[in-house]
Amino acid sequence: MSAEKIAGSFSTFINQCANTFVSLIKVILKSKRGSTLPIANTPSCIVLGNGPSLKTSLEKYPDFFTKHALVCVNSFSITEEYTTLKPTYYVILDPGFWYGDSDVVTNTIDSLIKKTTWTVYLLVPHLAKQSPKFRELDKHNPNIKINYFNYTVYKGFKSIGYKLYKHNIAMIQSQNVLVGSLFLALNIGFKEIYLFGADHTWHETLYVNDENIVCLKHLHFYDGKEKPDYRPFYKGIHLKETFNMYEVFTTFAKIFYGYMQVNEYAEFRKAKIYNASEVSYIDAFERIKLSTTNYES
Repeated sequence: MSAEKIAGSFSTFINQCANTFVSLIKVILKSKRGSTLPIANTPSCIVLGNGPSLKTSLEKYPDFFTKHALVCVNSFSITEEYTTLKPTYYVILDPGFWYGDSDVVTNTIDSLIKKTTWTVYLLVPHLAKQSPKFRELDKHNPNIKINYFNYTVYKGFKSIGYKLYKHNIAMIQSQNVLVGSLFLALNIGFKEIYLFGADHTWHETLYVNDENIVCLKHLHFYDGKEKPDYRPFYKGIHLKETFNMYEVFTTFAKIFYGYMQVNEYAEFRKAKIYNASEVSYIDAFERIKLSTTNYES
C-alpha cells in the first residue's frame, strides 16, 4: 500500500473516531432511554411519499395498497386518501409542526383529530413533547397512539451505530421525512418495505427570481389541478429564511446520502426496501415496476 493510501486510511480512521466520540456524547446528553416503537404484525409495509406520482400509483394499483400496512407522512391527514386508505403509522419529523402555527400545521393537526376513526400510531421525536398540541393529541382522540423516538443523529463507526439504531437510541440523519420513515419502518420490524410517491424532482422546479431569491414549485399528489406558482424556498414551514442555491444542493446531497445509509441498515436488519415510485430520482434502492396484471407480493 502506498504512503498516500496509508495516510488517507489513517485520516479516515481518525475522523471516524472523532465522529463516534461526538455522537456518543450527543446520545448521552440528548437521547431518552426506554423509547419504544410499535411492533409489526405483518411482514411488509408501504411508505407513502407525498410526491405527485403517488396519485398515479393509487389509481393504477389500488388493490396493492390494501395488502400491506401503510406509513404516511407530514400533511397526509388533509387528503381524502387518509380516510380511504387508513394508514396504521404516521410519521412527522419537521420541527415546524410543533414550533410553528401556520395553516399547514393547523390543518394537519385538526384533520388528524377529526378524521382518525381507527388506530393510528403517530411517530414523532421527543422534541414534539414541547408542543401542547402534540402532547394533547391522544386526549382529543384516543385512536391516536403517540410514540416518541430519539432523533439523535449518529455519525461514526457502523458497528456501534447499528447497535444504537436497533435500540432506538440514535438515528440516521433524516434530512427528509422519508429517510426517517424508512428507518422507523425497519425498527418496527418490517422485512419488506415498498416506497411510493418519492419523486424527489425538486431540482427540476428550482428558479431564481430577479431578487436572487431561490424559489420552488411545491408539488404534492394532493394539490389541485391549478398550475402551482413558484414560491420562495424556505428552510422550514415555521421559518422565514430562504435557502441559497449552495445550501439547496447541499441539502439534497444529505437527503440522497441518507437513503444510501438506510439501505445499508436494511441489509444489516436482513430487510429489503423497494422503490416502486412511478417517478423517482432515488438510486439507493432496488427499483420495481408494478404491472396492472401482476402485483402480488
